[in-house]
Amino acid sequence: MHINSNIERNLAKAMNKVTLPKRSRSYELCVKADAMRFAKLYRDSVKYYLDSIMMDREQQEAYWGLAESYKYLKEYKKSIKMLEKLIELDDKNDKYFFELGVCYLYDGRPAEAIPHLVQSIVINKENLEAQIQLAIAHELVDEAELSLMIYDKLIETNPGFLKAYYNKAAMLMGMGVFDEAAKTFFKIIKRNPDYYKAFLGIAMSMDKLARYSDAIRYYKKFLNLKQFSEDATFARERIKELKDYIPAKEQNLKLVR
Repeated sequence: MHINSNIERNLAKAMNKVTLPKRSRSYELCVKADAMRFAKLYRDSVKYYLDSIMMDREQQEAYWGLAESYKYLKEYKKSIKMLEKLIELDDKNDKYFFELGVCYLYDGRPAEAIPHLVQSIVINKENLEAQIQLAIAHELVDEAELSLMIYDKLIETNPGFLKAYYNKAAMLMGMGVFDEAAKTFFKIIKRNPDYYKAFLGIAMSMDKLARYSDAIRYYKKFLNLKQFSEDATFARERIKELKDYIPAKEQNLKLVR
């Protein structure tokens, strides 16, 4: 009998035969909650996640799903509480720290987001999105120099990561540094000529710099790529305004001469 059981075990290993463990009720509830969350039934998913956690207080998938559902419901404080519990269970997962930082940002607490985003990067230096969010957090606490340093470092180490260029350029526009913003937007186009938001950024920067002919040209380039976007109406109206303005401006300059 003992010999036969050993033979069966050896055969199972040889054939890579795996016996799946029986799924717990907590797991089944979590799976059901996940399906509801993926269907955007966030409120319905919450009940099943909570039931799953009540049956197994260490069911990490349920805490994660619950945190995500609360985030989409804009109940950020509840999401933060679930993520903090997840970190108690596993403090080596960069995803948990990243989402916690993001929820603090959504909740209007950028200073509290910073240490969690930093920890996410410490665990996983390849988490580029965590670095982007960290730059945003520093900008929101009026640490513009730190924010720009993060963007510059991202661009240096990941030159193909266009989101870093775009965020930096948008930040420079917010600071009123339109010439540097335009240069950064041009770097995006050099890498991706179809990046329509960069054309709009250049047009708006030129507009602010009173380079109206250039602004019109780039508004048109933007419209060629994205004529039905949300910003298309603004671009068309601005082109019309500038066309009416430029001749009058030129006429005034002739009179002065």
